Amino acid sequence: MSPGCKWKVRNLTIATVTAEHTSTPTGHERVSLRQWIAVSGAIIGSFCAILNFQITNTSLREIQAALSADLNEASWISTAYLAAAIVVMPLTAWFARVFSIRTYATVNTAMFMASLIACALAWDLNAMIVLRFLSGLFGGGLMPMAFAVILTTLPPSKRPVAFMWWSLLTVQALSVGPALGGWLTDASSWELIFYVQTIPAGIAFACLIFGLSRSSRSLGLLRQTQWFSIAFMAVGLFLFITVLEEGNRNDWFTSDFILRLSAGSGLCLFIFITVQLFRKEPYINLRLYGRRNFGLCCLVFFGFGIGVYGTAFMIALYLIQVPQYTATQVGTVIMWIGIPQIIASPGVLWLMPRVDARLLMGFGCLLYSVSCFMNVGMSFDTGYWELMIIHVIRAVGQAFIMVVLPTFATSLLEPSNHGSAAAILNMTRDIGGAIGVACLNTGISRRSDFHVDHVREHVSTYDAETTARFDELSQHFFAYSGDLQLAQDQAVAALNSLVSRDATIMAYNDMFLIIGVIFVIGLIACCFLRRVPR
Repeated sequence: MSPGCKWKVRNLTIATVTAEHTSTPTGHERVSLRQWIAVSGAIIGSFCAILNFQITNTSLREIQAALSADLNEASWISTAYLAAAIVVMPLTAWFARVFSIRTYATVNTAMFMASLIACALAWDLNAMIVLRFLSGLFGGGLMPMAFAVILTTLPPSKRPVAFMWWSLLTVQALSVGPALGGWLTDASSWELIFYVQTIPAGIAFACLIFGLSRSSRSLGLLRQTQWFSIAFMAVGLFLFITVLEEGNRNDWFTSDFILRLSAGSGLCLFIFITVQLFRKEPYINLRLYGRRNFGLCCLVFFGFGIGVYGTAFMIALYLIQVPQYTATQVGTVIMWIGIPQIIASPGVLWLMPRVDARLLMGFGCLLYSVSCFMNVGMSFDTGYWELMIIHVIRAVGQAFIMVVLPTFATSLLEPSNHGSAAAILNMTRDIGGAIGVACLNTGISRRSDFHVDHVREHVSTYDAETTARFDELSQHFFAYSGDLQLAQDQAVAALNSLVSRDATIMAYNDMFLIIGVIFVIGLIACCFLRRVPR
């Protein structure tokens, strides 16, 4: 073999390797039942990975109590999973090249199931954190693997159907996860939340092992592995996620601990990015960010990650903190983000061959931003029905983005870049979500303090409305206690509580305004996309 041919072989990615060994449709672009089963298995695997994170967060307090840990220590149960998942995402294309897509997908799914059972059997906090980290390593690979299987198994004309199926299950994981976790924990025990996840994971494993064709492995690539680059990437991303998770609890950059972690993360990621940009044979092609359409789609997907994970986080926290909903009640509100997509997604699929994809994505961003701006008017009286209407609008907007964007982003890419594109899109979305949740959490805390100070400036004994409210509360408490001084003290405490509650609501409104603006930016980005022939 000539040197030029050897270079081409070494430079193959997941897509080109698997293309030789999968029955990629040609001619009339027929897709066999076996191929659809493989795609379904990969999508169900992605659903399991997202469900795992959502369902576990709901039961964090119960797990913390069972393992005799405080809430700050227990937060590492979530951090370990998220950090490991984001670390492994850029490596999925390389793993599939080395071990073959069938071997990597099936072994990864099997190990993910094993890690779920192990988490249910965890004996203390340290064991749980280690096992959750292992779950993240296996679960994180399932998300980009779904994209990779779709792109390598299906022809372009069939991919929108698969991405519609992926979007439906992804949203159901985000909306059903909290309710299911809360119900299982209340009805039985926290261990059950891990055992129940083995059911869809087992289905994914069966579909993958039946649907994916056998292909040769390229174990020789292990000798050419850029171990130092992988190490810098893994350490950098892990430290970065740790900074995001721990920053709010440690007051961000006023803490030496956070400063050291940030410096270490920045240095490692700088080295990793530099190596990947300038090597001829990178294991993840970061140069794709420079492609106009793909780069802008990544920008929209980054904002989408902030919006999807951020709004789900804020709505759940708001309902628990302000009207004090139970986990089951929170789930009944959040489920309205998932249910409308069952109707909206097929409609988007019907529109795709008839309407410019840029208009569809832009319309999705517009609807999402409108739904966030509607949240800006929340008050203590905002209840189930108001939030349901907002969530229906948000769900329709999500469908337009989630079904169209992956198809559009990869439409002009060469097959050799599909593996990197799958990893980059998923990593970009999840990093956006991690950054969004961390910043929103800090924003709620700081804006609450700001609004408390602002409202208290207007709460004065010289204000007629405040005086009338104080007298009303004093009389109410006096009727129960018969002690005037005690009644007045209780009235002051009640007024402070009302001020704090209203300040918290205004802080949430501020954060929804920011997310709405982010989607307006996404709408503007859609205007600069190049038209792709349908």
